[in-house]
Amino acid sequence: MQPDLLLDYLKKIHREYQGLNNGEVATYIPELSKANPDWFGIALVTVDGHIYQIGETQQPFTIQSISKVITYGIGLEDYGVEAVLKKIDVEPSGEAFNSISLEPSTGRPRNPMINAGAIAATAFVKGDTQEKKLSRMLDTYKRFLGHEVKVDEDVYASERDTGHRNRAIAHMLRNYDIIESETDSLLDLYFKQCSILVTARDLALIAASLANNGVNPVTGVRAIQTKCVPKMLSVMSSCGMYDFSGAWVYEIGMPAKSGVAGGIMAVLPGQLGIAVFSPKLDERGNSVRGIGVCRRISSDFGLHMFHGGRTTASSVIHSTYKAADVSSKFARNKQQTAFLKEQGQRIEVSELQGDLLFASAEIVTTQVMYSARSADFLILDFRRISSIQEGAMKLLTLLVDAVAEMGKTLLFTNVKDFHALEAVFRKQLAAEKRQFLFKFHDLDVALEWCENQILGSILSPTGQEVSLGEQALCEGMSAEELAYLAKLLTPKSYAKGDLLCRSGDSANELYFILSGQVSVLVPVGYKKGSRITSLSAGSAFGEMGLLDHGVRSADVVCDMDMKCLLLTYEMLEQDDSEIGLAVRLKLISNIGRQLTYKLRQATDEIKSLKS
Repeated sequence: MQPDLLLDYLKKIHREYQGLNNGEVATYIPELSKANPDWFGIALVTVDGHIYQIGETQQPFTIQSISKVITYGIGLEDYGVEAVLKKIDVEPSGEAFNSISLEPSTGRPRNPMINAGAIAATAFVKGDTQEKKLSRMLDTYKRFLGHEVKVDEDVYASERDTGHRNRAIAHMLRNYDIIESETDSLLDLYFKQCSILVTARDLALIAASLANNGVNPVTGVRAIQTKCVPKMLSVMSSCGMYDFSGAWVYEIGMPAKSGVAGGIMAVLPGQLGIAVFSPKLDERGNSVRGIGVCRRISSDFGLHMFHGGRTTASSVIHSTYKAADVSSKFARNKQQTAFLKEQGQRIEVSELQGDLLFASAEIVTTQVMYSARSADFLILDFRRISSIQEGAMKLLTLLVDAVAEMGKTLLFTNVKDFHALEAVFRKQLAAEKRQFLFKFHDLDVALEWCENQILGSILSPTGQEVSLGEQALCEGMSAEELAYLAKLLTPKSYAKGDLLCRSGDSANELYFILSGQVSVLVPVGYKKGSRITSLSAGSAFGEMGLLDHGVRSADVVCDMDMKCLLLTYEMLEQDDSEIGLAVRLKLISNIGRQLTYKLRQATDEIKSLKS
């Protein structure tokens, strides 16, 4: 089984933070004191629905204050922003979660994340009875999680029996008409919402749904209206961690919410949701391990929300194809072409596009690791990538390391931010694991190199000369016909770098390559020409002019010293003898066969690139 990069990373930090034993399990609610202090789970869910989890991520615990985010969102849906703001402010209190923090003149709670604001928010859940209000809440959780949830009756009873401070808060809210109905049933609903059972995986799904504009990324079901999500995330950013909120945003930089049962969930909009469950709390009521893990993940991958960049992970892979379907532009002989058709599945190209963020890089690494099960050469083309963020660079580092450990070869081409990425790799990877990474800046040349590694022993030696009879355009000619053709040919030699043909020149000759190599280039404005193909010994160029007597459509440049035989079209066409006509017919027939093959190959490439 291939390594799972993010899961392996989470396993590593789970091991590291398992030994962090600071803090105490909450005891002010008696039932919470029964939690096992060693429980520890980490879950991460991307907006594309990939789930990574390690530890006690399936262990149920009560959601506690994290429920305040959901209830606030329901209130915004049911009554609208204006109505909710009249009763609940959105200013940070800088105080503990159970503080009695109300506006002196109005009695309005400072924000919906402290108990006073959360109790007031329950009044904005629609329903004629407490049962209907609770049902409205539970239905919302079902959409967030994809499964039913229930209330832990023992924890609910414990909260109800010891919640005297919350009763005092509720009566003060009633005194200011923030709550306009009797407080007992409303408090009962508040205690029940705090006692809803969830897991770390559930919290990561809630966080990922908020990161995904309110849509569950696994089920595709909308959990909360998109217009409510920015409001929910805003109060999480400023108030979600109580009197630690400022330091949290400063250091970790993700909207987050904690609960005294040991849960923390954090959201990176457009990219992912993180949840940590560990019951030992600090003096502010936040999970000690939860803060440590979130700080570590944010630091390692540069996930601070103010790092900037567009927050989208969709369609980062522009196209993926195998060399068996889309080969390099280097023209091969029949044996090599057939071999690459069979073995080309060992080379896979992924052309990327957009901004490479943590979430989009996660998609890329997942795809590459899946492909590495069958492919030996993996090429990532960055030509359409606008920028690479820090978190993406970290994931790419993990990818390079894992692919190298598997004995596979990874190549990066067309990297605009080359120096920054190379610097990261130099710092974090051994030289042998990055030796081929930036070997080629051009995708086509990288593809050709990978093909050559596969061809190995059946590659034609560079200096080997190919006779006239072995030329592809001479296939099917008799000895007599070859002798006749040889008399029409003029030997020529050229040096590396020589320009043999220029686009727009008259087309008068056909070149048979005996040794060496040329590239056929199409000029692109003032830039260096783009390679259409490269031809080696046994191939020919200039054949199109023999058919249409037009002008050269491309430049032809020597890649290395070359020997060839020139055939002037006029010499071939002026002889109407039987053998002259036979040679001409076989040349044209072979040219037609080659053009048909190239057309079919181009059609297959288009199909592969569009699939």
